[in-house]
Amino acid sequence: MDTSFDRVSYSYGSAKALTEVTFTVPSGQTVALLGANGAGKSTTVDLLLGLKRPETGTVTVLNSTPQAAVAHGRTGAMLQTGGLPTDSTVKEIIDLACHLYGHRRTADEVIALAGLDDFRRRRADTLSGGQAQRVRFAVAMAGKPELLFLDEPTVALDFRARRQFWRAVKEEGNTVIFATHYLDEADEYADRIIVIDRGRVIADGPPQQIKGDKSLEYALVKLTGGTE
Repeated sequence: MDTSFDRVSYSYGSAKALTEVTFTVPSGQTVALLGANGAGKSTTVDLLLGLKRPETGTVTVLNSTPQAAVAHGRTGAMLQTGGLPTDSTVKEIIDLACHLYGHRRTADEVIALAGLDDFRRRRADTLSGGQAQRVRFAVAMAGKPELLFLDEPTVALDFRARRQFWRAVKEEGNTVIFATHYLDEADEYADRIIVIDRGRVIADGPPQQIKGDKSLEYALVKLTGGTE
């Protein structure tokens, strides 16, 4: 089942966030949305989740509308924004997520998947940034989603935790769309990279093709150099 943008545009007031963006992600593919901060990656994820509606164009998620896919629990999302309930333990948060998804998974299964066994009794307000990211990942996976959205998922994780995170994602076998400004991460874990610059798709292809495209050197140097 395909997920796609068809000539989608979106603005924040007079500022264009996306302009005539078109792409299709087939079932089972892992796609990186690669671009500097402000390129339009997070807006793309928000539109796919139905959190925003396009000004022009059409967004399709799993051959349905974003709102219908979310309402039926077919998608999972790990976003940059959104806090965790500070008075709750990790186990309580994951119990709630599993309950909301109709207990498609047990809390223990999700805790093991996210590598949270050592933190299950910790309150959310005592977690480090990386540990909180693992909890967000656990919540995203609680419903066994067909399609997983990840917005800068490893930004707070160290090297070892990043490896563990991607191992868990790959083992699930979902369709995955993840936004990142790490070229190395996109190269290593994506089947395909869509490069977004100032709200437009400037390249779309397998990692080897993207890295070898001389016309993309400036855009890729901005990423590797951390300049937005």
